[in-house]
Amino acid sequence: MENKRPYFKMYIIAVLMCSYTGLTFGQNKTNIHNQVQFVFDRLISVYGSAKTEPKFKIVKKEKAPIPPAKYISEGQPTIQIDEAFYKICQTFGKDSLNALAIVLSHELTHHFNDHTFCRDYGFADLNTVKPNLKKTIGSASSNARKDKETEADIKGFFFAAAAGFEPHGLQEKLITKIYKVYNLENIQENYPSLQERIDLAQSADKKASELYNDFKNGLVALENKQYDVAIKCFESANGKIPFRENLNNIGVAKARKALLLKVKTREEYEYPDRFLYPLEIENKSRLAQETTRSNNDRAQQMTELLLSAQKDFQEAIRLDPKFTKGYINLACVYELLGNPEGAIGKIKELLLEKQKTNDAQRILAIAYYHSDSKKKADEIWRELKM
Repeated sequence: MENKRPYFKMYIIAVLMCSYTGLTFGQNKTNIHNQVQFVFDRLISVYGSAKTEPKFKIVKKEKAPIPPAKYISEGQPTIQIDEAFYKICQTFGKDSLNALAIVLSHELTHHFNDHTFCRDYGFADLNTVKPNLKKTIGSASSNARKDKETEADIKGFFFAAAAGFEPHGLQEKLITKIYKVYNLENIQENYPSLQERIDLAQSADKKASELYNDFKNGLVALENKQYDVAIKCFESANGKIPFRENLNNIGVAKARKALLLKVKTREEYEYPDRFLYPLEIENKSRLAQETTRSNNDRAQQMTELLLSAQKDFQEAIRLDPKFTKGYINLACVYELLGNPEGAIGKIKELLLEKQKTNDAQRILAIAYYHSDSKKKADEIWRELKM
């Protein structure tokens, strides 16, 4: 994660969470919409996908069967939240938003993973599927639907935690209340029993917790400059859930490790702040240049790490073409590989407002300097007061 202080971001999220979680879940529709919107936006921000986000809609229905939450894939993709489910979340007190995040994230996983025959928080209700979709679904087995629900549970938990919520340990109580209020065991034969649904969720919760621990441990290792450990942690999580931030973090760890092998130029010694790559935590903390490796070995290892990081950043951008950090990090890699023109071009692909951010301007100045456009570089450095 291209972030000097990964925990600062998590702290800000925690502050926001506390401020919202402390609110009483009122019956005012504006309050309901704002609180669902808050959770929805936080979750969308971490999914990081090129696929257009769905809309969400709060509905109030009187007749059963009514799913607490439902993903509608046909037409305009939409996630529906039933008002009665919102009231269930209200009973969780300080965990109200966490409970809401569990189900919203579950439905978002259906959307971003194209689970078109998993439509609600349980199993697909084939009796409500349009005739033209029944043929597509065919005789989708109960096991196939169970696999999709399990995937939605695991990824839903993971992304909810990555967004700053605390979903773990709530599932049994949440599912029990949902089954009781919505009478789900009697809604259709395709639904799992209450205990089956709890067992599925708890198993997924355990797997998601393990993945999220890898993610957190990777952040700690990255902060402590233990780059090999960070790479291993992020790759472990990413092997199970390919995730924009994981890919970016892997690339950052590799690029920062490569920077330890870089021999400083005279200009970097004279103006360390000017040549501070946005990838780095602190330029001055780079390891001393003395080493038993030859310069050729160092250069080869550095190049290999950077080329590998380049692939990670490119994949992160493929998953989310709007991922600003990915473009800036990729520009750093191009610059370090001796391609300042490529770095400049990558920054120019960003929206104009994103090009003006400090990190984008920093790498742009370095790239201009190394492409013999020193006047442009000096103008940026003066603007940044470097």
